Amino acid sequence: MALDLKQFDALLDEARAHANLAASQNEPLHYRDAFEASLKAMRLLAEESGAWRQMVARATEEFEGDEGI
Repeated sequence: MALDLKQFDALLDEARAHANLAASQNEPLHYRDAFEASLKAMRLLAEESGAWRQMVARATEEFEGDEGI
């Protein structure tokens, strides 16, 4: 699974926009929205990390199996 960079960047842009609104308007709800967009971006990274670890584990198992030990 490849990280969807467009979606990731969009979430970061959304978080930044909400944070800017919160700072300029002194509106706490925008901070919440910024935080939620940040969480979504972190979830994308976590999913990619998990997929990468599975691929490495699978490749290691295959290598060890081909090693003949």
